[in-house]
Amino acid sequence: MRSAHDRRVPVRVPSAVLVELYRGGGTDEAIDLVLGQGITRVVTTGSRIARIAGHLLASMRAGSEMAVDAMVVATAIRLGGGMVLTHDPDDLRRLAATYPNVVIASI
Repeated sequence: MRSAHDRRVPVRVPSAVLVELYRGGGTDEAIDLVLGQGITRVVTTGSRIARIAGHLLASMRAGSEMAVDAMVVATAIRLGGGMVLTHDPDDLRRLAATYPNVVIASI
């Protein structure tokens, strides 16, 4: 993230991702620290992103178990493309398969 910030590449975190990250027990502070550095911006999920995500799920005949993944890809699509960093790239790659401007990268 620091490299992206240094190169003035925007780093966005869909708000739905925070649902998967915040778990209490001392982990929330690390997330808040990263978000508070001013490198990232949290993007809320509005109806346009929700619609794109729903269509992505429908195209894969997937259920709500992939809803957050679909919202991540939909956010990238809505913002005009970009790179999505993840520890679990398989589902995200399937969701983004028809969008060449959305790149899924493993970290």
